[in-house]
Amino acid sequence: MNREDVAARIKADAAIIEEALSDILSDLDNYSPELVEAMKYSVLGGGKRIRGVICLEVCKMLGADIYEALPYACALELMHASSLVHDDMPELDNDDIRRGKPSCHKKYSQSTALLCGDALICLAFDAILKNQVVDCRGAVGVLCDAGGVGGIASGQMLDIASETKDIEYNELLTLQSLKTGRLMRASAVLGAFSAGIDHTDEFLYSSVASFAEKLGLAFQIEDDLLDAAEEGSDSRRGLATFLSFMTADEAKKMAKKLSDEAKDHIAEYEDKEFLCGLCDYLLEREY
Repeated sequence: MNREDVAARIKADAAIIEEALSDILSDLDNYSPELVEAMKYSVLGGGKRIRGVICLEVCKMLGADIYEALPYACALELMHASSLVHDDMPELDNDDIRRGKPSCHKKYSQSTALLCGDALICLAFDAILKNQVVDCRGAVGVLCDAGGVGGIASGQMLDIASETKDIEYNELLTLQSLKTGRLMRASAVLGAFSAGIDHTDEFLYSSVASFAEKLGLAFQIEDDLLDAAEEGSDSRRGLATFLSFMTADEAKKMAKKLSDEAKDHIAEYEDKEFLCGLCDYLLEREY
C-alpha cells in the first residue's frame, strides 16, 4: 500500500475514533466544567491516533468489523492522553507545549492537569466496559498492565532516573518497552480481542503482540530522531535516548530493521497490507 493510501486510511480511522471520543466526553457535561474542559482539551483535536488505528486495523486484519474494536481504540487513546498530561507536568518532563499548543498544566493549572490525567485513566476503563461485543475482563487486564506498574508508570520512573544518572543501553530498551511499547502492544492485543481472539490462540496472540512491540520500538527511535532534529525536550534535558548510544545513521538503520521485523510477524495474514504500510509510513516521518 502506498504512502498516500496509508495516510488516507489513518485519517479515516482517526476521524471515527475522534467522533467516538467526542461522544464519550460529551456525556460528562454535567460534571465539573473546568475538569471536563481540560479533559476535552487534552484528548480532542490532536495526534494521528496511531494506537487506536492499530487496534482497529488488527481487528480488521483478523476478519472482524472495526466498529467492534472502537470502544477499545477509545480506551487506548484516553490512556495515552492521560500519560501525556502527566508526562508534561513539571514534576516529570516539564514540557510547556504539546502538539503546538500549551500543555494542560499551562493552559489550566497543575492541580487541574493532575486531576485531568487521573480522570482520563478512569474514563479509559469505562470505555472498555462499553464494548458489548466481547468479554471485557481480559481487555481490562491488558490495559491495566500497559498503563500501570507493568508499563507506562514503571517506564516513567526509569525515565526520571535517567535524568540524574547514566543508564546502560539495556536499561534504555527496558524503559522504552515499558513507557511506549506496552501501550502499542496493548493496541494490537485489544484489536485481536475485539476480533474474538484471546491469549489461548498462542500463535496469533504472539504474532500481533510482537508486531506491535517491534513497531513501538521503531516508533520511539524515530521520535528520538525527530526530537533531536527539533532540539526537543528530551535532548535539552539530557534524558537518555537512542542517540545517547548510537549515531543518527545507526538509529535509522535500527528503526528500519525493527520495522521489517514487525512486518515479518504478520506476514502470514492475508489482509496485512495496511499494517505493513503503516510500518513504512511511520518510518518515513520527516525530520
